[in-house]
Amino acid sequence: MRRLLLVLVVVAACVTPATAANGPVHVNGGGRGTVDGVNAFSQFGFQVSQAADGSVHGHFNCLMAGSSRFDPFTLMAVRGEVTSLSISGGMATFEGSGTLQTGNQGKSPATFRVVVTEGGPGVGTLQLTASTVLGLVVLPTEDVLTGHISVG
Repeated sequence: MRRLLLVLVVVAACVTPATAANGPVHVNGGGRGTVDGVNAFSQFGFQVSQAADGSVHGHFNCLMAGSSRFDPFTLMAVRGEVTSLSISGGMATFEGSGTLQTGNQGKSPATFRVVVTEGGPGVGTLQLTASTVLGLVVLPTEDVLTGHISVG
């Protein structure tokens, strides 16, 4: 009986944490970001999922145009598919590849790295870095102006 109990305890210790730790996780958000607390800097949307087997799927879109124009461009957009995800507490980092569009200057292939923190207006944050044939584009950390970011 003691032997059976010992086996059950060992099996439970090995199986339960792995199942909980490898469960699916989701990071998503959308809204407008700000760097000055008042004016919109970008419009963003993303959804990233990591399955229990570790595979990552998702998409990312960040647009700076119109009221959130990014000088010197009339339009700047980074879009693409997410291929990796790392979460630590209420912060997530995800990476992927897609395109950088700069208005009349066209599109070019790009890779991107996004760091987000969970929360709504004044709490959540987003920071985008894109690498393209034009070079490295590092945008400032934005606070969520409208919308929400969820991590977990």
